[in-house]
Amino acid sequence: MSLSLEVIEDLKNEWLSELPSGWRFSRFGDVLQIKRRPIEVQDHVEYVQPVIRRGHGGIEVRERQLGVSIKTKAQFLIRAGDWLMSKVQILHRAYGLVPYDLDKAIASGSYYAFEIQKDIDPKYLWYLSHANAFHKSCELASVGVVIEKMVFRATDWLDFQFPLPPLSEQRRIAEILSSVDEAITATRAVIEQTGKVKQGVLEHLLTKGIGHTRFKQTEVGEIPEGWDLKRLRDLAIHITSGSRGWAQYYSDEGDLFLRSQNVRNGSLDLSDKQFVTVPKSAEGSRTLVRADDLVFTITGNSVGNIARIPADLGSAYVSQHVALVRLRDRQLSAFLEAFFSPLGPGNNQILSAQYGQSKPGLSLENVRSFYVPVPPRHELAQLSKIVKDHGVYGMNVAKELSHLISLKAALMSDLLTGRKRVTDALPLAAE
Repeated sequence: MSLSLEVIEDLKNEWLSELPSGWRFSRFGDVLQIKRRPIEVQDHVEYVQPVIRRGHGGIEVRERQLGVSIKTKAQFLIRAGDWLMSKVQILHRAYGLVPYDLDKAIASGSYYAFEIQKDIDPKYLWYLSHANAFHKSCELASVGVVIEKMVFRATDWLDFQFPLPPLSEQRRIAEILSSVDEAITATRAVIEQTGKVKQGVLEHLLTKGIGHTRFKQTEVGEIPEGWDLKRLRDLAIHITSGSRGWAQYYSDEGDLFLRSQNVRNGSLDLSDKQFVTVPKSAEGSRTLVRADDLVFTITGNSVGNIARIPADLGSAYVSQHVALVRLRDRQLSAFLEAFFSPLGPGNNQILSAQYGQSKPGLSLENVRSFYVPVPPRHELAQLSKIVKDHGVYGMNVAKELSHLISLKAALMSDLLTGRKRVTDALPLAAE
């Protein structure tokens, strides 16, 4: 297959409509050279082989094994800093820079290795590869019908052109984006560590309480002697879910309609909103949520997730995939949300109650039958405050991560197109 000049020109326009001052269009073939370093696989030598994770997941060690165990003997050497691309996973964005721990690893003919030339900064190339136009160029240079079987042809791809800033600007762009990536990595580490700490705290507080020395054995394990054990049905005014047929009430505005994808790990995720015009019937009042109600996903996405309805949500209704639990004592709401959350000690009841393998689910009777430890009211207030404080901290860290991810996307959009030029100061994201 040979690419026409028209296809090449069309892709240039997809990168950007106007070339910034000082930039130029360059062929991939001018900055990358296919590099083959054939190696004779020896039976007694241990070799390292790479794998490229899809979706810009990076390149990692797939396995280490003796040459005698390697069936495909046609292998070549790759070096740290090479640009490696998969021939058959290219449409899943399987490409990246070879890390130092894979220097002198061996790769099969399922990969292309490129030596990066001096006109392009390797880290800049990595960020450039996240652009939609880069992915489009890979798609246009692939042949086949089924995505999983399409084959990438590097010789065609190298003829495509892309916008290239001066080397000094490339390095500054890469430096800025790398600093945001470092902040994202650090924030994710904080979230992971916070989750581990929170799990330990919740496990102790929600089953052992504060300052107790005498315990009794129950269906949820040991709890303080002064605590009660109840079924969720005994603590609720009612437990219900939406019915089928709400799709006919969907609208572009109106009241919120809570679906399974909106109930996440201890909070509501309203990034994907659906609105409804509520029917004037008992169905509307039955499924209307109130502040401090609990909602569980019972079918659909992420069965068993739980969230507490905040006071500022406004009018919202639950779908057939979401169970609504209204408690007699609203002060229990934060305690029970933490107890049944993925990190809470009550989550194992949710996991063990799920039915079905391909499409797991919970029945309303399952939800009604869950066991709940109930502390005395004075202790419940203390425990609820601790739980809420942990939740607020976790939400703040999660918001910071979301902000950093959005900032990175905006910076990449601006810097890789030249809409904003690099100065000595960190450029702001697009308004």
